[in-house]
Amino acid sequence: MKRIVPALIVFTTLLLYSCSADTGPVEEEPGTPSGTDNPVSFSQEVQPVFDQNCTSCHPSSGNLDLTAANSYSSLVNVPASGYSAVRVVPGDPESSVLYGKINGSNTFGSNMPLGGSLSAAQIDIIKRWIEQGAEDN
Repeated sequence: MKRIVPALIVFTTLLLYSCSADTGPVEEEPGTPSGTDNPVSFSQEVQPVFDQNCTSCHPSSGNLDLTAANSYSSLVNVPASGYSAVRVVPGDPESSVLYGKINGSNTFGSNMPLGGSLSAAQIDIIKRWIEQGAEDN
């Protein structure tokens, strides 16, 4: 019994200390997508994907302009040339030509970007943005 009491005191002290310690917020590594419950920012998360992977083939001239000044208005609720579908249907990635082009499904012809692919994290960012209503934020 003499050994149990000191052990209980030490255990209780450690338990109380660990419960009251403030570890602060967990910071995400730069460049990682926001959590699945957080709103996806078009300007901060989606447009950089276009800038890195798409604007070399879809510049400010042509049918699809994915440059920062024009990408949103070129995508959301805009009929896709050559398909009887819309480029981005807010709330419905599976019906959106953009998502069908980037997710590897070949739903809408050739996958994009031609000769490459987006990372799983980049595809997830775009999918979540569409699911969340494709806001211009």
